[in-house]
Amino acid sequence: MTDVLVIGGGLAGWRAAEAAVKAGASVALVANGAGNSPDIHAINVPVAPEDSPERYMEDTLASGKGKCDVKLVEILCREAPALAEEFPFDRNADGSYKLLQPLGCSVPRCVSIDHKIGAWALAKIKRGLSGKIEVLNGRVTELDFSRARAIVIATGGWCGKYGFSDNPPELRGDGIDMAVKLGAAVRDMYLVQYEPTVALAPARLRGIPVITTMLYEGATFRNKDGMEFLPDKHANKDEISRAIQNEIVHGRGVLAPEVPVIPGVWFDATGVPARILETTYADTFKRYLAAGVDIRKEPMLVAPAPHTSLGGLVIDTRCRVLKPDGTPIPGLYAAGEVTGGIHGANRIGGSAGTEVLVFGRIAGSEAASHAKIQPCAVQGNNAS
Repeated sequence: MTDVLVIGGGLAGWRAAEAAVKAGASVALVANGAGNSPDIHAINVPVAPEDSPERYMEDTLASGKGKCDVKLVEILCREAPALAEEFPFDRNADGSYKLLQPLGCSVPRCVSIDHKIGAWALAKIKRGLSGKIEVLNGRVTELDFSRARAIVIATGGWCGKYGFSDNPPELRGDGIDMAVKLGAAVRDMYLVQYEPTVALAPARLRGIPVITTMLYEGATFRNKDGMEFLPDKHANKDEISRAIQNEIVHGRGVLAPEVPVIPGVWFDATGVPARILETTYADTFKRYLAAGVDIRKEPMLVAPAPHTSLGGLVIDTRCRVLKPDGTPIPGLYAAGEVTGGIHGANRIGGSAGTEVLVFGRIAGSEAASHAKIQPCAVQGNNAS
């Protein structure tokens, strides 16, 4: 028996576990991989002098195209600045934050730690919880409240179902399926964001995304004829993906010998200063160099691929999972990509990591509070 059961081994799950432990709850966490969390390069935190939570909110709502839950967006943007007090984000020599400008943001907003904030944060949280929670490896297929007073679902999205995706295969929507069986409501399940720059070749790199902030450093897209075709490098991910697909549909895509059925385009970073590629984008530079491609001199073959499932479980501002009538399912909480409504029809770059840290904390804290006052939330559900 545990106070809080967390299902999910990514950053949202571990963040929820951390918050629940801080609130005095006993915690068990079941992990089936870490999802996309280790690949989070940077996160949105409005720390630039010209930035603010209000501006962050404006960008998020504009990108969401009327599909956002405004109350959830307000929490995301209001809570984000506190992350700067918690994490030692990289700074310049003058003390200012090192910032990247992600797609969909009106100002530079992405901060990181050695360009590996996801992996860094996961390691930090795991160290802090070592010996304090029970960790189990495996896949949960049904929710069991007979052994936990509260449950947090943090199982990620479902883009791992696609044949060509930058998601690991374990991300298949299990959490949504389990919650729906208990009467949970879902929203916007038809909304899937494509990452415009997922590697097609070399074969060893296929399915690995290439960070799009390079566009603000001098990178560009070229079709098979070597022509640039993206007029606005400040476009959102959905707009860039459509522009790439338009080139492919009209026969201007590039086919690699090792991937003869999936056309792509060239993502040309040769216009980015070499020192920036070797430092700011060191991971990408080294990864391609090890595969025989020097991105200082050669373009990368990429194509759009399913990246983020934007729909999911309906939650309120306390991360409680709601029924279709708007009432919460007692003891059931959710955070991360398993939920819907935060990003609307399109997520701006850099907000995935911010989301899991902000809402993971809320879900864990709320679940712990529920466990203190509720001996047993729901009876009669089996687990496997």
